[in-house]
Amino acid sequence: MLVVGVGAGRRGKFTESLVRTVLEGTGLDTEFISLSGKLVRPCEACNGCVETNRCVLRDDFDAVWERVAAADGLVFGAPTYWDRMNTKGAAFWERLCFTGRHRERFPLRGKPAAMVAVDGSAGTGEYVLGDLGRYFADARLDVVGDVAGGGEFACFTCGFGEDCDVGGFLSLYPPGTSIEPDRIPSLENQCPHLGDGEARTRGEALRRSALDLGDALARRIIHRGEGA
Repeated sequence: MLVVGVGAGRRGKFTESLVRTVLEGTGLDTEFISLSGKLVRPCEACNGCVETNRCVLRDDFDAVWERVAAADGLVFGAPTYWDRMNTKGAAFWERLCFTGRHRERFPLRGKPAAMVAVDGSAGTGEYVLGDLGRYFADARLDVVGDVAGGGEFACFTCGFGEDCDVGGFLSLYPPGTSIEPDRIPSLENQCPHLGDGEARTRGEALRRSALDLGDALARRIIHRGEGA
């Protein structure tokens, strides 16, 4: 059995690590696909997919879609940009949902799936979970659960984050604070601005939640396979 994880965030950053942790928790064969660097155009609503349920736009969407369609389960993760799921993640789901719904085909109907959300502050992921929830429901996926954590703003590595008054770093730390490795959010170091002890405790809890979600996803996949 294969579980495919798709990350719509930056390559090698927090969204990817959280998706990979959920995959780890499944204990099944897994494959991770990053949308970073891939061209995924938004849906043009051209109706070119009506007869075949396949998108006619030529970019990297089809190759990712084929792996998702072939998998027994799905983990999808995306970061929050301006109080919504980032555009690349939304474009992927626009294409997937529109191509699949013609003549009520819904090719992912009943496939077990998990949602991963990342934001740059408290780690609630409410906006991404709201957006993904609507797409997952439209695709008729079997939603097993979700997990959310706090990642790093791009301001942590842009080179000007320590001095930019409108940047994410100074929304967490007082002026004059330097950007050090132990102040960058990660899976092991959640909300480091709250202090080392709290950050480590939150990180451990998040990792456990991600692994537990992976385990629940695997159980649903196996149960579905046994009933096939």
